[in-house]
Amino acid sequence: MNYFRYKVMEPTGQIASGVIRLPYQDVISAMSYLERSDNTTLYVRKLGPFFSLLFQLAGLRLKKKITRPFQAEFFSNVSLMLRSGVTLTTALEEAATSSGRPDFESDIRDMISNIEGGASFSQAAEKYPYIFPGTAVHLIRIGEETGKLDRMLTDAAEHLKRMQTILSDTKQALLYPSFVFIALGAGLVFWFYYVVPKIVGLFKEMDVSLPPLTVFLIRLSDFVQDHFLSMIFGIAVVVLITMLGYKGNRRIRKLCDAILLKLPVSGTIISASAMAFITEYFSLLLSVGIDILQSMNILQDSIKNEVYREKLAEVREELATGKGISESFEHTPLFPSFVVRMLNVGEQSGTLPEQLSHIAEDYRNKLSIIVATIGKIIEPVVLVIAGAMFAVIIGGLFLPIYDLVSKVSGR
Repeated sequence: MNYFRYKVMEPTGQIASGVIRLPYQDVISAMSYLERSDNTTLYVRKLGPFFSLLFQLAGLRLKKKITRPFQAEFFSNVSLMLRSGVTLTTALEEAATSSGRPDFESDIRDMISNIEGGASFSQAAEKYPYIFPGTAVHLIRIGEETGKLDRMLTDAAEHLKRMQTILSDTKQALLYPSFVFIALGAGLVFWFYYVVPKIVGLFKEMDVSLPPLTVFLIRLSDFVQDHFLSMIFGIAVVVLITMLGYKGNRRIRKLCDAILLKLPVSGTIISASAMAFITEYFSLLLSVGIDILQSMNILQDSIKNEVYREKLAEVREELATGKGISESFEHTPLFPSFVVRMLNVGEQSGTLPEQLSHIAEDYRNKLSIIVATIGKIIEPVVLVIAGAMFAVIIGGLFLPIYDLVSKVSGR
């Protein structure tokens, strides 16, 4: 992309000038582009590297994250307009204008310039991966080859919506237990930092003999008071290092993912989410004609869980040696026998995409049930744990008071 300073006479006779960013190297191509709307070119000059850099820096802005629902709506709008007979560039421009996001609209206009400069839709889309995910690019390319671009964009929109449902259900299921246990920990810290010292002061004033449990709680309270800031700082450092390590180090990601998969609640949620993601994605890739090995490569690049990514790599190695799909998945223990049987049925009957779609739907339903019942599962566990902890605390703190009252009453 290069910057050109221009001055043109519009069909109305008005003079328009400015700087435009175009995917051309020469002035003649830029002139041809400017004259497409019946304009008359008066002046065009390609800017040098220095001024181009200045305009590029001036055009930099903080981009908002483009969410899956936003992408799905954009694809659906473009598909609808293509189906009604609107040209591709017009459909893209109209859908971008109605998005209400100037940053997104600017990127789509740049992409339209690439298309008008001779690039195909899929080639232009590849340059904007934050707008067009890898799956969408593959579907667009197939749509161009088959003449069913509107259908492929609709499939991409539906796929993104299903992926968003899986991810949102997963986050919702993990959020509740995380919040509950964090709140429980905060409550314990409050008790030991603020409540226990008040009661200890009362014991000291009344010169009460303390049982071993109370002594232990007092020492624990003293430790929390003496090291409160260090504890908060240490927790913050551990969380920060874990987050940075998870993002930047594959071994740390794999370790965290493996731990979460072994925990009772998170393991069930994450495994159901991962299986729904893999089977949904695999079904879509096979149904649009992408070969199995390439589909496995795309799946490996797309899935975030490092444990499942490693297992998919093992499956791909098995497939590369000539083994069947169900046999390759069977040799990887992480995939349930139910999934392997369904893959075998699809492989034998030639309906593998359909069987994968059924598996994905089953896991999506399972994930929805988990989300609906997670509160009922966690609630009794939290009540038992919280009840036991606070029973120990209250018993340790109030037993001495009870003994004191008993002695006073006996006198």
